Amino acid sequence: MIGNVTVKVCGITRAADAAVALSFGADYLGVNCWSGSPRYVDGALRSTLLREIPGDKRVAVTVNPTVAEAQALLAEGFAIVQVHFDPGTRDCDPAALSAALGPARLWLAPKLADGVAWPSDLLKYSQTCLHDAHAKGAFGGTGKQADWTRFQSLQTAHASHVWILAGGLGPSNVASAVQASARFLDLNSGVEISPGLKSAEKLSDVRAILLKNSQS
Repeated sequence: MIGNVTVKVCGITRAADAAVALSFGADYLGVNCWSGSPRYVDGALRSTLLREIPGDKRVAVTVNPTVAEAQALLAEGFAIVQVHFDPGTRDCDPAALSAALGPARLWLAPKLADGVAWPSDLLKYSQTCLHDAHAKGAFGGTGKQADWTRFQSLQTAHASHVWILAGGLGPSNVASAVQASARFLDLNSGVEISPGLKSAEKLSDVRAILLKNSQS
C-alpha cells in the first residue's frame, strides 16, 4: 500500500520492471498471459519472471480462460487470476471459474460499454472486481480513462466488494482518481515508456503523489 491506496502494476514483462515496481511499493504485479496482448509473456518466460515476484503478489491477466487454463496458471505459481471477458457473449464462464478457483482467487473484469449497467449477478462469483475503460476490440491496457462516476456508484452500492480502478492512470490523474474515492488503483499504460516497458520516473512520480495525498 502506498499512502492509503492499494496499487497493482500491470503488464510486467521484464524482471527489471518487476524490481522497480516492487521497490515503488506495488501490492500486486500483473503478468499478461493472453497472447493477444502487446504485453503478453509466454509460458517459458513467465517461469523466469515469476521468480522475481513474491508469490502473494502474482496476478495472471487473462481473457476468456477455460477452467483448465485458469487452474494451470495457479499451478504455475500465480496467486490470482484476473479475467477479462465480455458478459454479452458465452466465451467465458465466470460461475465455473469461481467454483474451481474460489471467489478470493478470481478477479473479474467484465468488458462493458459506457452506460451499460454492471451485471450484478457477477458479484457472487468474485470478491474483487476491476473497472476498466471500454475500447472496441481490446481488453484493457488502452490508455483510455474509465467512467469514474460509474466506478464510484459501484463501490458505494457494493461496499463489501473490493473495487479496482483501471484505465490510463498515471502521474497526471492519480490524485484525481483518489479524490474520486478510488482506494485500489491498477497502473499500466500510464506508467510506461512503450507497451510492456515501465517508466521508473513515472512510477516514482505516482508514488510521491499518493504519499502526498495521504498526508493532506
